[in-house]
Amino acid sequence: MFKFLRGRPGGMDSIDRTVGEMLIDCRHTFDLAMAALEAGEDISGLAADVRATDERINAAEEQVRRQLIVHVAVHGGDDVGAVLADLLVVKKLERIGDQHKNILDLAEEGVRLGGAADHEEFEELRREVSEMFATTAAIVADADGDRALALGQRAAVMRSDLDGRIRELIHTDLPGSHAVPRVLLLRYLKRIVANLAGVAMTVRDGIERTERDPSGEDVTDD
Repeated sequence: MFKFLRGRPGGMDSIDRTVGEMLIDCRHTFDLAMAALEAGEDISGLAADVRATDERINAAEEQVRRQLIVHVAVHGGDDVGAVLADLLVVKKLERIGDQHKNILDLAEEGVRLGGAADHEEFEELRREVSEMFATTAAIVADADGDRALALGQRAAVMRSDLDGRIRELIHTDLPGSHAVPRVLLLRYLKRIVANLAGVAMTVRDGIERTERDPSGEDVTDD
């Protein structure tokens, strides 16, 4: 257990801090993008904040990549497992940021959930996924393998539930203007959950098994 963070090589503590900051920014853009689906007509302020914060997430990923190149150049390949795990984590966080921009795109196309019959269902999903960011940040900070496993198991259940909701919408008699945006949103949420679980399981297991959930199912997702 804790293979990724056991005996962290010297000089890599700053990467852990950067990952923590990326998770804070990712939660921020998630909450803003979901808020845009509840907002009025003018969401320009929310959109500007999401895109500016996402640029910071992308810049942080590039910063980590540069740090790791320097680390390998100085220390050689002895820490290759930790380096690959770091690269995987920041890539997953960058992917999460992309999904938040996809959610924002729905809002900019005029999709709104406020007042809809399924509004509370999506609000509960928003609360749960937002809390997963805080849980993942705590797992990274504390190298809590048991909590990482629990999050991975919860994520597997959530993905299964989201798949079920997607299937229901595919076969609904409701108009496409209702079903299509919701199918897309649920798909984006599924990808966010999968990548958060991937970050947590990388903390627990390092580069090994990080593309599979605790049941062994492949969860590789863009």
